[in-house]
Amino acid sequence: MMLGRISDAAAQRSLLPDAVVRALEALQKVDLGAMAPGRYAIEGDTLFYSIQEVELLTLAETRAEAHLKYADIQIPVSAGERFGFALPQPDLAPTQDQYATDDVAFYPPPAGECFIDAAPGDYLVFLPRELHRPRLAVKEKGTIRKVVIKVHAKLLGL
Repeated sequence: MMLGRISDAAAQRSLLPDAVVRALEALQKVDLGAMAPGRYAIEGDTLFYSIQEVELLTLAETRAEAHLKYADIQIPVSAGERFGFALPQPDLAPTQDQYATDDVAFYPPPAGECFIDAAPGDYLVFLPRELHRPRLAVKEKGTIRKVVIKVHAKLLGL
């Protein structure tokens, strides 16, 4: 997992994978608050993002997830969002495996899961196989606007 601010992407260029920098710089050129929800290409199917309006939920209402083909860059836009994170746990069996159709599997609570609160403009990069739990309410449930960037593993050398 990586954490930062979109506004710092240029200064962190030497520290971040090039594909992550390209994605963050692409977002700096658009008005995320004014765009309609939907999918937007940056580099075809290897680097794209979706603008979402989602309901924040409680811990009990969410599940940890992981992806195989894509890294997620999660960015809250309109309000803060809490995320769970745990390192890959090969012995943890998914409760719902949709890797073949949707590149996602859902898991029971992973051991050692930690939580981080992200403010609008923060970004969190979850690499393939890293367990993460998005859409957690920081204080109370509500709807927020967020962006999820998908970065194909081959762009990260994985």
